Amino acid sequence: MLPLTTPPLSPPTLSPPFSLSRPSLSSPVELLIMQALCWVHDDLNQVDIGSYVLKVCGQEEVLQNKHSLGSHEYVQNCRKWEAEIKLQLLSQSTMRRDLARSVRLKPINQSISDISLWCVCLSQRKTKSLALLSNSIEIAHTHILNNDFVPPQSTQYKTVDGVVQMVKNLCCALDEVETQAITEAVKKVKRSVNLPRTRSPEVLHFLPPFFCSYEKYYLMCALTHNGRNLFKPIQSKKVGTYKSFFYHIKWDELINFPMAVALLPLESMLTLSLFGVLNQNASGSPDSNKQRKGPELLGKVSLPLFDFRRMRGTDIRFAQVKFCRNKPNLVCGYLYHSMTSDPLQVDFPSPAVDVLYVGPQERPSPDPNTLEELDPDLLTRADRQLLWDQRHHCRGHTHSLPKVLASAPSWDWGSMAEIHSLLHHWPSLQPVCALELLDSKFADTEVRSVAVSWIESTSDDELADYLPQLVQALKFECHLKNALVIFLLSRAQANVSIAHYLYWLLRDAVLDPAFGRRYDQVLGSLLCLCGAGLRDELDKQTRLVTLLGALAEKVRQAGGSTRQVVLQEGLERVQSFFQRNSCRLPLSPSLDAKQLNIKSCSFFNSNAVPLKLALVNSDPLGEEINVMFKVGEDLRQDMLALQMIRIMDRIWLQEGLDLRIVNFKCISTGKDNGMVELVPSSDTLRKIQAEYGVTGSFKDKPLAEWLRKYNPAEDEYDKASENFIYSCAGCCVATYVLGICDRHNDNIMLRSTGHMFHIDFGKFLGHAQMFGSFKRDRAPFVLTSDMAYVINGGERPTSRFQLFVDLCSQAYNLIRKHSGLILNLLSLMTLSGLPELTGNQDLKYVYDALQPQTTDAEATIFFTRLIESSLGSVATKFNFFIHNLAQLRFSGLPSNDEPILSFSPKTYTLKQEGRIRNASIFSFQKRYNPDKHYTYVVRLLREGQSEAQFLFRTFDEFQELHNKLCILFPLWKLPGFPNRMVLGRTHIKDVAAKRKIELNSYVQNLLRSSTEVTQCDLIYTFFHPIARDDKTEGLEASARAPGKLEGEVKLSVSYRNNTLFIMVMHIRDLVSTVEGTDPNPYVKTYLLPDPHKTSKRKTKISRKTRNPTFNEMLVYSGYSKETLGLRELQLSVLSAESLRENCYLGGVTLTLKDFDLSKETIKWYKLTAVPYF
Repeated sequence: MLPLTTPPLSPPTLSPPFSLSRPSLSSPVELLIMQALCWVHDDLNQVDIGSYVLKVCGQEEVLQNKHSLGSHEYVQNCRKWEAEIKLQLLSQSTMRRDLARSVRLKPINQSISDISLWCVCLSQRKTKSLALLSNSIEIAHTHILNNDFVPPQSTQYKTVDGVVQMVKNLCCALDEVETQAITEAVKKVKRSVNLPRTRSPEVLHFLPPFFCSYEKYYLMCALTHNGRNLFKPIQSKKVGTYKSFFYHIKWDELINFPMAVALLPLESMLTLSLFGVLNQNASGSPDSNKQRKGPELLGKVSLPLFDFRRMRGTDIRFAQVKFCRNKPNLVCGYLYHSMTSDPLQVDFPSPAVDVLYVGPQERPSPDPNTLEELDPDLLTRADRQLLWDQRHHCRGHTHSLPKVLASAPSWDWGSMAEIHSLLHHWPSLQPVCALELLDSKFADTEVRSVAVSWIESTSDDELADYLPQLVQALKFECHLKNALVIFLLSRAQANVSIAHYLYWLLRDAVLDPAFGRRYDQVLGSLLCLCGAGLRDELDKQTRLVTLLGALAEKVRQAGGSTRQVVLQEGLERVQSFFQRNSCRLPLSPSLDAKQLNIKSCSFFNSNAVPLKLALVNSDPLGEEINVMFKVGEDLRQDMLALQMIRIMDRIWLQEGLDLRIVNFKCISTGKDNGMVELVPSSDTLRKIQAEYGVTGSFKDKPLAEWLRKYNPAEDEYDKASENFIYSCAGCCVATYVLGICDRHNDNIMLRSTGHMFHIDFGKFLGHAQMFGSFKRDRAPFVLTSDMAYVINGGERPTSRFQLFVDLCSQAYNLIRKHSGLILNLLSLMTLSGLPELTGNQDLKYVYDALQPQTTDAEATIFFTRLIESSLGSVATKFNFFIHNLAQLRFSGLPSNDEPILSFSPKTYTLKQEGRIRNASIFSFQKRYNPDKHYTYVVRLLREGQSEAQFLFRTFDEFQELHNKLCILFPLWKLPGFPNRMVLGRTHIKDVAAKRKIELNSYVQNLLRSSTEVTQCDLIYTFFHPIARDDKTEGLEASARAPGKLEGEVKLSVSYRNNTLFIMVMHIRDLVSTVEGTDPNPYVKTYLLPDPHKTSKRKTKISRKTRNPTFNEMLVYSGYSKETLGLRELQLSVLSAESLRENCYLGGVTLTLKDFDLSKETIKWYKLTAVPYF
């Protein structure tokens, strides 16, 4: 538990600051409020506890009184970072309410019907233009009807020509829509005054180049449902273009489908595809070089036959066409050339009476008790017909409903009774399962409505997790007024955070070329419903994003030397924005900034040159807000990857597995720009490894020593390395499942608390970065030797690595249990426009990575092999090295805010420490923590001190001192440093003894150098005592008694389908060989009695380790339970030796009759001396 600090009540004089030490995370927030109020009230009976709230310091966010303390994200993050929980006790009457609605609005479903398109379809200027044009036409029309005057013929020509021109302008303002009625009316009015044809300003024989490319056009007309044709498509006649006001195509053709309207499904769509026949004689054809002779698909549009009231469409209807490439705009019946819109006109016949859709009567569902028992194994067959035939048996497997409905052989009118009956009698689905029913393969309105009713039970936190998918699901609705839109708007109306997040998702979605207008209308509805306060706040955020986007683009385009100047000028303009008002950030409405901290703002030296922004918190109790603003990259993919990692983390936590995942916020704020939260106290692996030179990525110790620098106490370092093990396991599983690529050392970060996390998800689902014709990402995931060094606590494998493997396997199997959720969420995003998530081939990558058909044991073995493959990959380190070269910049010593030496967290000076009188190398010692090495004891004497100090420094640390002195004093003569290279086979202790003499000479000569050198901060930082100097280390480890057997083996024993499965998982704490070296262990098993040794099974050999991980399956097939009850399993552990007999390390004998073979048994077994073959 963590200390909780509560600042004083408002006003501050009511109570001094106080803290509640180690609060229980399961405590209700109300209890904490009561404890806080005790400080200022003697009698709580006189206090309305419900009128107080706890506000998060630094955020415009309060804790929910009825919930537990640990259920809040802020508290969870404090617990993760082991930070103080800072809360402020406020009366509800003093809370900010600037985002609250001040006017009571109509119910959501009624408001959507009343929403006008003023806020989404036409700009204010365009509306005024239309009104003026319409008014002018009405005046002219009135004059003509009333025969107010009879002008001479020349004036009549001018008057009628003016009216025609006004009609044309009106059509132009309405996306160049010119209906057949308008064309006929214009012809009629021209004939009435015999207006000469030569008066028309258009030239009929002039055609734009595009129209010259095609000779004829035709339509393919189809009735579809759920993406399938209900009837064979019908082709229209082929016609050319002609011009009245605008260029258009006129088919004037009646299309008949031989199908009764009463048999059509409610969601039937009329799909029209425009094809162009190339003009073979047109030299301007864009495809003339290819000599394509076949017709080209130019565009496609779909119209629902029934509206949201279930009435069949009549009269004239318009829609928008999505074109396959730069083509003219289609109107069914007419084709118009327009650069801004794609209007489509369809004339439906008008029947004498309204046509209302009436669905078939539902059939009663059979009683589950009357059904014959079904073999569950049949449900695993990928046979849709079988699944549909046995659909009533599947109700016991509630989550199978989407699969059952997808197996329906037909969705025609006659089948809907059975489908709806099945749907309405099905037990309620969990919200995460119901998401699949909103996919594009389920067009039925009733199915989608029921799915939304099941999703309504989700909490706001869970809803936020799945909101991007729900926004994408709006594309698959037949009509704008539907259950999903009403649900989203109602939840947005009740929760500011949901409304805020929904706003930015819709702002991004309106850029969709096919569905932008629909999202525009939903966005307009949201803005009408959210209230003036939130609407004004969102407008401020949009203006801030525009300013930041312009600044980031200017900085990106500027040259290296001028970037800082451009940045400073732009920051002043942004600062002027904050001088007028504070502003919440798009990342979260709880983050409120009042100004920039310009001195702390900068930019990152990467390809996109993103801005690093430091903002002053509006809350005086809050810390500075640090974010990154990036342009030139599509952050929607980063949003999706982070969302999936956050959902995986939630799955693990619900199953009781805390992998200490670092979750940070990211939001796309427009086309190729967005904002990302910066995680404090973290550095990239490249920056950490760069301390050891450009080849730092090939060394094993940089990460461990960086963590030890920030966690000098042993218990702190142990906690940091534990955080590293858990978070690294989570990263390995998440990046493998999602196929995260482009994993160089600038895209992986490490926090000083040991938490590792990934950033920049521009490549995923296996779309690897290429280096020429080679994949840069050759390993399944990033797991390098310096990471293994931290995990093991040294160079040699330990039981800590076995913990890491177990965590990976457990996390992987837990995600596999939720494979359907992961695949459904990704499937709903396939039409979002992400370049690397476009269809089934990308979903198949994730499906193959999850392997949902395998058992947990098989998956554990599989992932263990992936760990071995990643750890043994040289390509990852080479990739890091290449990136180091690409990012190499000569920068001398670190800047003021960075440590001057890698092993010292601070910089120390002569004034702080006192002058050094003498220093010498006193001796050297052998150390075993974190691995075997020699350290040199430095005897140090300062002025004013009678007793000498003793410090412990390694040879590498002396060399780091010398290298940085050479950078700092390039013109000074420094003493020569001992050679690192040792030629020939020399005993390590002899090398250490020789180096002691050389290092002593080096130190003596160094302290005789010039005053500038001997008094510099680098020298005094090197000789400042650190945590390790206060400890006694280096005692030789006591040797084990020869012949003693030690260690344990972890086994999984399971049985199915007449097969015994023995999974050898780990062995720990094996004895060393006779020579004292680490063994080469492997496992051998027999089923006894076995006189012919036919039951022998062996694992692979694990080299040079006392703590091997195998995760290998040894299989015994064809054994019944009765037979196994008479057998014993003998397991032996041996060390493979090349020049002599293998060394026996211990064994165990298991009597199989003692096992419950109906379930898996996982257990550690002590190794003893047992007879073996």
